[in-house]
Amino acid sequence: MAMLLVGLVLVSAMGGPVWAADRNRSAGPNPYDKFRRLDDRARARGAMSVRDELAFAEMAHQEIAKQYRFVTDPVIINYVNQVGRRVAEVSGRPDLPYQFYVVENDQINAFTPGGGRIYIHTGLIKQATTEGQLAAVLAHEVGHNVGYHLSATLRRTQTTGLIIGIAGVLLGNGAVGQLGQLAVTLIAGGKLFQRSRDQEREADFLGLYDMHHAGYNTEEMNNMFRLLGSLMQRSPGTFDKIFASHPPPAERLQNTQREIAQYLAGSDQRGVRTTQAFINVQRRLGVTGRAVPPTPEDEVWPASRDTGADTTASEPPPPRSREVTYEDAEAIFSRADLQGANPLRAVRGDMLGSDAIGSDTVIAYEQGGRVGALVDVSGRVYPLFIEDRGQRTNVLPLAPGDVAAVGIIPVSSQQRAQVVVVSQRRLRYVWEWTGRGFRYLGSQ
Repeated sequence: MAMLLVGLVLVSAMGGPVWAADRNRSAGPNPYDKFRRLDDRARARGAMSVRDELAFAEMAHQEIAKQYRFVTDPVIINYVNQVGRRVAEVSGRPDLPYQFYVVENDQINAFTPGGGRIYIHTGLIKQATTEGQLAAVLAHEVGHNVGYHLSATLRRTQTTGLIIGIAGVLLGNGAVGQLGQLAVTLIAGGKLFQRSRDQEREADFLGLYDMHHAGYNTEEMNNMFRLLGSLMQRSPGTFDKIFASHPPPAERLQNTQREIAQYLAGSDQRGVRTTQAFINVQRRLGVTGRAVPPTPEDEVWPASRDTGADTTASEPPPPRSREVTYEDAEAIFSRADLQGANPLRAVRGDMLGSDAIGSDTVIAYEQGGRVGALVDVSGRVYPLFIEDRGQRTNVLPLAPGDVAAVGIIPVSSQQRAQVVVVSQRRLRYVWEWTGRGFRYLGSQ
């Protein structure tokens, strides 16, 4: 039986961090093993003093402010700081005075000079599709701070003879004037934000655990790497040259997928993916018409039990005309008088056998922490109720992160049209069209 499916994937402490035990277990061959053997005390050995690091970061900020224009919208600034501090607070250096700045620039970039100062371009925020992806980028930059990569950068610069007189800074004797000149020289030479590939891998490793313990779905870091890979192929000119020092997105994706499978199993199936606040910030940055991100291509949908159809094949992705945008979802929520709802998954297709391009829409949504679903058939909205012992409720027994997909089973000669909401554990909640509304058939 034909099925039409689109889904919404809907973002210096010397003691050990709260997640140290998770990343210190023994492991088989894994690119992250070399970082797993380091604790936060080991990372801090030989680093410049916190006082000098903060002073250097302030001098670097003054130079960065001369070269870039910062976004001044307080809603955007406060939001990015909230997301950034959420991951920083569970990092290996939660006591740094983290400050997050939004650079008004359409290039894809984010960077940090250390000292808790982190900068992200609007171009990267616009391209992200979930808050989890934004959190992944910020967690990666926090990872550079946790790994004391500023000190490593200064040492590497010293050994290559590009800067003279750094020893005093690294030994904790850096005068403010010296630190300021050092920042200017490194930024002007393009050296301050160039990390080694192993430093980038370590920042991914540390950031992945920060995401997890901040309550984000770790699959969003994987999705960010997929997005970067796609953008590099389509629009390589949109990337800042700093990205040249990063490992290829395909390698970074493989590394994090392996780490999740070995140590964080299940973390890619639960946790926060996105929020309405993220959508609102994107709109303030001029992002409109963004389609609901699709269900992963390997999503397998069981066909109806009544048809005898092959259950191993999945339907090809529907054309773009059948995508559901956030604006579509909000228009349907408005007609349903549903306030404060955030779409989680959505599908659009033809439910009742019309020859026209399908516009019937099913949306699973979150409202106040509870999950519900509704159907828009030819402009008329029907809430999807569950009946239990004579009691009707429009609340599904799922957490927002448990919603895996929604689907439409169009009308056929064998059965009436049905809609389905699927949980992460593949439990299917099914409703059937009666001609006047939808009747709950139960879960399978």
